Amino acid sequence: MSRKAVVAIVLMGAFLASCAVITPGQIGVKARFGKLTNKMSSGGLIFYNPFTSSVIRVTTRTVNRELTMNLPSKEGLTVRSEVSILYRVKPTAVRTVIEDVGLNFDQIITAVFRSAASDVCSQYFAKDMHSGERRGIENRINDLMNEYLGPRGFIIEAVLLK
Repeated sequence: MSRKAVVAIVLMGAFLASCAVITPGQIGVKARFGKLTNKMSSGGLIFYNPFTSSVIRVTTRTVNRELTMNLPSKEGLTVRSEVSILYRVKPTAVRTVIEDVGLNFDQIITAVFRSAASDVCSQYFAKDMHSGERRGIENRINDLMNEYLGPRGFIIEAVLLK
């Protein structure tokens, strides 16, 4: 292999190692020496120094978190329910989410849901969770979750009891 070919391969490798691709539905934020920059990129290539920086990608698409849990009822029974939580990160709040919550925010969403669902469901009879009242229960849980998670950079689109 010639010297020019080796130099070309090394330069190409250095170029590829210094760029990141942000796909649609993601926001990328550069972290330089552990500190986040103010600029957020919503799509395309981001160039950075791989020795001093990294690019953190956060999805802003709707995520479906499915849970199975026992919910308390007003009469003291537990009702086994399958639940879907549809949520997403606000694109303008990605930096705040990374700093305040971190990248493992699925655990926070789950913890807030468990608390809100227990509070709301304990005010209804077990039969209400399987009737026309279910929509009201879902809306009240959704409102409680948005009250807590909205300022932290999340949008709870829907809570679906199955």
